[in-house]
Amino acid sequence: MSLGNTTNVKFFRIFLVLLGAAAGCAGNAVAQEAIGQDLQSIKQLTKAISHAEALLKKYPHNDFTPNLMFQLSELYLKRSALKFQREMMTYEDAEEKFRQGLLSGEPEAPRADFSQTIEISVSLLEKFQELHFRDKVLYRVALCYSEEGNEDKAAEYFKLLSEATEDSALLEEAYFRLGEYYFERQNYLNTIDYYSRLLNGWDSPFFDMALYKLGWSYYNVQDYRKALTTFVYLIEEINLANQIDADGRGGTKADLHAEAIQYVAVCLAEFGGADRAESFLAEKKDQAYVQEVLEHLADLYRQRSFYADAVKTLELLLLFYPDKSGAAGFQKQIVDNYELAGDKAQADAGRTRFLKSFGPGSMWLSGIRDDRKKREVMTMAEKFLYTLGTEIQALAQTVQDSTEYRRAINYYSSYLEKFPAFERAHKVQFYLAECFYEIADFTEAAIAYYAVLLNYPQSEFCGTAAYNRILAYNHLYEANNSVDSTDLFLDNFLGKGSDKVADVKAESSTQAQLLQASNDFFTYYASNEKSNEVLMNFAQIFYELERFDLAKQVYAEVIARPVQNPYLTQAYSLMAQAEFKVGNFEASENWYQKLATQFPDSTKLVEKANKMIASSRFRRAEISLASGDTLRAAEAFERVATTAPDRAIAERALFEAAKQYEKLQKRSKAITLYEEMFVHFPKSKLVDEALFKAGLLCEDMQSWDRAAANYLQLYRHDRFSRYAARSLFFAAKCYETDRQWNLARKYYGEYTEAYVQDADRFLEAAFRKGEVAFNLGHFQTALRDLKFVVISFRKFVNERVNVENYIPANAQFLIAEISFETFKEVKLTPPLEVKLKRKRALFQKTVKAYTAAAKFKVAEWTTASSYKIGLTFEAFGDALLESPRPENLSQQNIEKYNEKLLERVLPFKEKAQQTYAANVKTARENHITNNWVLESEKRLRALNTELGLSSLDLGEESGS
Repeated sequence: MSLGNTTNVKFFRIFLVLLGAAAGCAGNAVAQEAIGQDLQSIKQLTKAISHAEALLKKYPHNDFTPNLMFQLSELYLKRSALKFQREMMTYEDAEEKFRQGLLSGEPEAPRADFSQTIEISVSLLEKFQELHFRDKVLYRVALCYSEEGNEDKAAEYFKLLSEATEDSALLEEAYFRLGEYYFERQNYLNTIDYYSRLLNGWDSPFFDMALYKLGWSYYNVQDYRKALTTFVYLIEEINLANQIDADGRGGTKADLHAEAIQYVAVCLAEFGGADRAESFLAEKKDQAYVQEVLEHLADLYRQRSFYADAVKTLELLLLFYPDKSGAAGFQKQIVDNYELAGDKAQADAGRTRFLKSFGPGSMWLSGIRDDRKKREVMTMAEKFLYTLGTEIQALAQTVQDSTEYRRAINYYSSYLEKFPAFERAHKVQFYLAECFYEIADFTEAAIAYYAVLLNYPQSEFCGTAAYNRILAYNHLYEANNSVDSTDLFLDNFLGKGSDKVADVKAESSTQAQLLQASNDFFTYYASNEKSNEVLMNFAQIFYELERFDLAKQVYAEVIARPVQNPYLTQAYSLMAQAEFKVGNFEASENWYQKLATQFPDSTKLVEKANKMIASSRFRRAEISLASGDTLRAAEAFERVATTAPDRAIAERALFEAAKQYEKLQKRSKAITLYEEMFVHFPKSKLVDEALFKAGLLCEDMQSWDRAAANYLQLYRHDRFSRYAARSLFFAAKCYETDRQWNLARKYYGEYTEAYVQDADRFLEAAFRKGEVAFNLGHFQTALRDLKFVVISFRKFVNERVNVENYIPANAQFLIAEISFETFKEVKLTPPLEVKLKRKRALFQKTVKAYTAAAKFKVAEWTTASSYKIGLTFEAFGDALLESPRPENLSQQNIEKYNEKLLERVLPFKEKAQQTYAANVKTARENHITNNWVLESEKRLRALNTELGLSSLDLGEESGS
């Protein structure tokens, strides 16, 4: 070796020492040391770079030159990274000051610059074609371009790397990066090519993600068979890896597994559904993921309203897993899907299958050891059996078919056998008795009514059951022609104590049962409104049996209850007659005197005469009505209302008069009379209906203020009325129609505070409140109200409340409209960078808001949102084009600036064009035509012309 070369080697060794020191400094910089230390590190790196550049300039073709160039590129890289880190620290500090209001302008985020590293690395590759570490240089260039955000150049060098390296780790990363690059650009054929190259070794760090993205790629090219196979392969590989490594590989692994499960379900939904699932998964059904896939598939079909497919999938789950603890839940979901589909017959059949397969007494339930699960299934079974019984009973009441009543009886009997202690058992016992009564099986009805009293003494049906028991025995008594004299001992007669016994020789066993039922009723339910009626009939039997002593005791009970007692005069009279029958003439006379004193004949006769006159007039009015003379009937009812002394007749006549005037289309007259119901008879049960009808008629006459007043009068009169909720809502609508905005918002708000039972009406009221604010331009108020609508909808859905999604979709669309208006208001004026960042953020927020509205899958708001998303992209592009040009540019530079600006705007125009095209295509496929679709077509034609696209080209793009 020559002396000169020896000197060069020594110099290179000195440089390597400096390089080591600089590298150490760079490492400290990456560790985020103090700013002073960062500056020292940069200085040392700069010094090392200077030495390296001097050495490289002096020895451009030496043996160590390639190594020197590579080390120099690394020094540039570390210095660039350190500078970028310092700039980021400065930026973050400035951003914090900006947030605190200490800076007037928002700072601009720095960008990494590795151009010097790239430049010297590319030079190294060009000068030394046979470089033995060429792949590492290519890798470095690719990473630098990627860090700078130049993904196209990064992909170019990753491709070169894949062709040049034999290092498996570098090769796998290159393949994965290229797969990612093409995946992001929706070039799925190239994506499939590169991801497929990573499947040779499952231990590759890229294996799972590549397999996942490969499945997605097959899905996007509609090769559902391969997508399905790939996702299943991924699931099985993840399961296998988890078995080998008990700790798993972190959250990403679990996320991939969960997403793969979902996408297998999506693929099956697109590729054969439950039938394909059965043939494809039958041999794998013992794998845990198969159940998850089928559950996702069933849920997916339910969300898409494909209820028949959801049922087929759930039936497949039952076929695969009949003995699992979730099987009962699958059968319940089958019922739910039939309910959603409106197929009541199949829903009932599903409930019956549930009870047979999973209900009390089933082998499945006896095999369940989890008490919580057993209680849950028992609750489902109870609900289903209750529903079957009540729905069949309701049908029987509608069609009056004894066969249906007997079906209900079977269900109710089964319920009481299986669930005698459940909360609704007392209702079922009462309903069972009612069914027996309806089919005239009065013996069983009486027994069932009595069971309510014995088994459920706290039931609210006890009083009614006790009374109906009497009715049942009365039917049996009236139908009984045989005479079979029976001795009866009525213990605790009239509730006077256990030592008070009335012995009676009844004409028959049915009469004895009727007497016993009557005595039981008064003993335990004396305060019931039917008590006086029961007592009078009870006494009547004793009177007919000539047991006047017992009859007098019963009449005495009636007389002792004078308040609101229509039987009082009759009881006085019959008491007098009973005394006369037994020869107690003085007592009889005393009772008649009491009758005369307490109910003077003259007054009574006058009152009775007046009442009869009023009743007669009322009847004549009814006859006129029946003959078709509605006007005459209306006038007659009105006269009765003003003259009848009996308030009950008067209020009924007034209501009838108003109703007939309404039929005659004399709406003003009808309204006046309906309103008078509240004035004259405020406690009448007809007041609410009258005010409601008055409100409706005022609406017909477009007298919005008066309509609202009637509705509010009703609402304030009785907030628990069956008309109250609707009245409050209609009042708000009237004020809205009458443009009394503040009142409309007030009462819509009051509705949402008072009534939440009707979820759809609740959401509509909340929405209209926000819509009023929106239409008035009060966007902040509207935004708050509309967000409340969306949040309330999600709450209803989470609580499994059946609610329509049209209104929340509309609300979300208006939220997006507010965002769009704010976005439009931001003009790209100096300072341009600040305004551009602000406008971009609002652009993203607006697109996100419209996208959220589209996700509700309501045709009108999905097409509207798609159209407005396209319009937002156009607006952003147009704003860029209309932004002011830098000052002091030459004409040539202005043209270059405009060219660059057009390059930036073009993607927004293209995205808008694609959005319009997709909107139009989807609308056509689903036979949707509305103004949003028509507007999308207009903008699509305009952009096709602007971008130089033909309709045919566009159609192919849209379908790809």
